[in-house]
Amino acid sequence: MPYTVSPQTETDYWPEYFWLTKQYGDSGKLHELRKSLWGQKGNPSDFFEWFFTVESHLAEFDSSRRATETYKTFVKTVSLLTESQDPYTAKHQKKVAKLAQGIAKAMGLPADMIEGIRVAAMVHDMGKMSLPTEIVTKPGALTPFEVSIIKEHPRRGCEILKGVDFPWPTPETVLQHHERLDGSGYPQGLKGDEIRLEARVLAVADVVEAISGRRAYRPGLGIEAALKEIDKHKGLFYDTDVARACLRSLKGTKTFTADQWEFPK
Repeated sequence: MPYTVSPQTETDYWPEYFWLTKQYGDSGKLHELRKSLWGQKGNPSDFFEWFFTVESHLAEFDSSRRATETYKTFVKTVSLLTESQDPYTAKHQKKVAKLAQGIAKAMGLPADMIEGIRVAAMVHDMGKMSLPTEIVTKPGALTPFEVSIIKEHPRRGCEILKGVDFPWPTPETVLQHHERLDGSGYPQGLKGDEIRLEARVLAVADVVEAISGRRAYRPGLGIEAALKEIDKHKGLFYDTDVARACLRSLKGTKTFTADQWEFPK
């Protein structure tokens, strides 16, 4: 028979609660979980059922927290490595992340998806780190062969990211960020809804920053030129809803800082 205590109140479980805080760390999440479980059970009579239910929930929470810490550390490390190898790409990824986040918010996407898009943008060009530096940072026009090498970076990035436990489809988003609605993109030639929404948002942000910002091989062409490209090819290359959200968000924008876009207030 299970061990029971009668009568029982919420405070009877405090010793075990304190043990759990020592095991998993005290937090508002833990406190809310304790209150929630007590409310669900009403007036519990089985001590072990209560204890192991709480511990099971906390184990899941702890696992999720560890996964979050892992991907955050990974993204930070990738950013530092990219900056040391290719400052242009590192700065580009930061700007794209800010812009993609702004577009996603303008579209009214869920907060969790917005964060997933931001994280994918922060590492979307990391596949270039596995390519020859002299090609990635070449200050002049690329040859057809060099272009074919560069086009491998989404696939390379995806393969690297598959080894990280992201809570979003980050590898797939990175793989698809150069796909286009009409199937003219790469590396898979996907069309329309075959392309993840996250990748469609990232694609527009990537193009806007790539055209407007300064690159190793040319000066920046300006935001107006970038937005003209998005407006001209919305519905053909770029998702219409994403493109409209981008145009709406950046209307009247003239400048951006070194690390982020200056969105209109």
